[in-house]
Formats: sequence, structure tokens, C-alpha cells
Amino acid sequence: MFAVARASTSTVPARARSRRAPRRRTIAATHEDDANERARLERGDAFGELVALAAKNGVVVDDARRERAREVASAMCGPVVDATVESERTIKGLPAGLKKPPWLRQRAPSGARFEYLSASLGGLKLNTVCEEAMCPNVGECWNGDTGTATVMLLGDTCTRGCRFCAVNTAQKPPPPDEDEPENTAHAIAEWGVGYIVLTSVDRDDIPDGGSEHFARTVRTLKRIKSSVLVEALTPDFQGDMDAVAHLARSGLDVFAHNVETVERLQKRVRDPRAGYEQSLSVLRHAKESKEGLVTKTSIMLGLGETDDEIKECMRACKEAGVDIFTLGQYLQPTSNHLPVSEFVTPEKFDYWKKFGEEEIGFRYVASGPLVRSSYKAGEFFIESMLRKDALERDQT
Repeated sequence: MFAVARASTSTVPARARSRRAPRRRTIAATHEDDANERARLERGDAFGELVALAAKNGVVVDDARRERAREVASAMCGPVVDATVESERTIKGLPAGLKKPPWLRQRAPSGARFEYLSASLGGLKLNTVCEEAMCPNVGECWNGDTGTATVMLLGDTCTRGCRFCAVNTAQKPPPPDEDEPENTAHAIAEWGVGYIVLTSVDRDDIPDGGSEHFARTVRTLKRIKSSVLVEALTPDFQGDMDAVAHLARSGLDVFAHNVETVERLQKRVRDPRAGYEQSLSVLRHAKESKEGLVTKTSIMLGLGETDDEIKECMRACKEAGVDIFTLGQYLQPTSNHLPVSEFVTPEKFDYWKKFGEEEIGFRYVASGPLVRSSYKAGEFFIESMLRKDALERDQT
């Protein structure tokens, strides 16, 4: 701020002084106000305030859409935190007086490419996890030379009930839309993203678990626009290896299936029909089904796992042929779901990235509090390919 010259009160009439604009606040006072405001926002719900402010200006997010966003976020992008969930219990890694660590906060999405992709969604009727779930990484994923988006297939109702996930569940969900593969492929091609992630809930009610539905979408998209890189983040198809191989050979570039957590916590975290060895078998069989296919998996941290268990999980996944490994922070979606045992620091996530790449030998490790299995997938995939190409050139 500029210094303000103040006239002596002895030379200025009282009436003139009364008409003068009030004095500016000192720099120290302004800084103190800023610090107090930051502290207040960290203690409270800044996003909730933003929604309330938007409502005052005529922008209303209806309750149905908000609940839908929470469900999709929990199922596909990692559960969103609910400020009302956490009790007074102590959580390892949580700074005193805060409901969540400051490193879990993310800036609002912006940028020219983000604005373009966001505006184009309305006309395409494309059901993206990114917007439906209000994912905190949407700005990063959509911006840049390679846009990345995640699209859900096979509906929003799962036949399983994992304890970390708040998605709708039912024994017999509505049947899939038979035209969805073609409609989705055409919409993606029009959208212009460079990397697409196709994912779904578990559909144990369908004979092949939805494998052909996935495969049709991939085949159609590759026929329309072969340059798009396609990742399928799949369920386990109940261990049906024919269904796994069918999708692996459909023309996709990356086959992803999440083991979700370390071996000891599987029964506590996942539905009883899922399993550690079954997930490893799915990843292994996908790798063996198509030469050159990139495979990928992900785990959540903060559920009570130990460092040794994480290392053993990494080794098991590497032995199953996994190329890309991602780690992110688990966040409790509601009070009915598993509580957070620990908020892992960014520095610890950096350690796991280095360990996974240098000690285990994964081609790429994405590791961070806000990392999700499809987070900036295009950039990670391309960077790993460039690294491989450079290594091969050095060896020739």
C-alpha cells in the first residue's frame, strides 16, 4: 500500500476533518485480517460458503443433484469428505482444530480448455464422473494439451456394497442402455479429449459382468477416432477370465482394475465378493491376454495399513504385471462408512512414488493426497511411454 500523508489536526478545521474519508487501515492490520480469514476458512466449510454465496446470486444446486454428486464421487473418484462425519476422535496426521488437512484443499477449476469442455457437455449428454462428482482435480485433468475425462457406463447402481463407497446398491439394477456404447463413443469423439477413461459399477447381474458393453464402446470409439487413448477401469467380472480377456483384446490401451487396499484390510474394506487374489488374477490375466497392453491399479491410504503392507502390496502387483500404480487418500463419505485412520502427508506420498518407481520398478507411480485412479491419466500414460522410448534409444 502507498503511504498516506496526514495533515495536522491543528491546521485543519473540524468540519473539514469530519468530511474527510476515513483513514486507510495499516498494512499490519490488513495482514492480520487476512490471516484470521484464512484460519476461519480452514476451520469451517469453505466450499459450503461458496455454494451459499452462489445461491444468493441466483445459482442453486438442488439437493437431488448434490446427493447424486456425492454418490458418484464416492464410487468413482474416491469418497468426498463430509464435514459432519468426523467426530472428536483423534486422527493421525490431522492438524489440531481442523476438520481436514490444508493439503486436501484444491483451487476451483478454470482455464480456457476447461471452459470449452465444460460448455460442450450440455449438448453432448455425456455422463462424466468429473463433473457429476465435482471432482477436485477436474481443472488439472481437462486443461493442457491432452485433456483427460472419465465416463461411466452401465448405470449408477452397483450390485455390491463396499464399506468405503457410497454408491447406490441393488441386487437387480435397471438394465443397461443398449445404445450407450455407440452414443458414448460418438460423444467422446466430438468432445475432442485426448485420453478417455471408461469405468463402471459392478454388474454381477449381467452374465459377462458388462465386458461386451465395455468392449463395444472401445471398438466403436477406436473406429471413429483411433487417436484417442482409451483406458478401461473395470470391475473384477466375478473372476470370469474370459470376460477379462474379451475386454483386454477390444483395442483399449490401458486395462485398469483397483485392488483398493492392502491384503489384510480387504475383507474390512471391500464387498465379500471381491478379493485380493481375485483382483491380482484379473490384472495378471489381462496382461497375458494382449501383448503390449498397459495394466494399472490403485490403492487408498489412510485405512489403517502399515508401511510394510503397502510395500508387499506393491510387490504383489508388480509380480502380476502391473505397469502403473496410483495411491491416494481415503476420505469417509458418510458416518455409515469406514472412518479415516490417518491423513497421509504429501511428503509420505512423495516417498511412495519414489519407492514404487525406483525400488519396485513400476513404469509410473502417481502418488498424492488428491490422486485418484483416473487422475491426469493421459499425462501419466504419455510420460511413461516417453520414458520407455528414451530408455530403448539409450540401449541401442
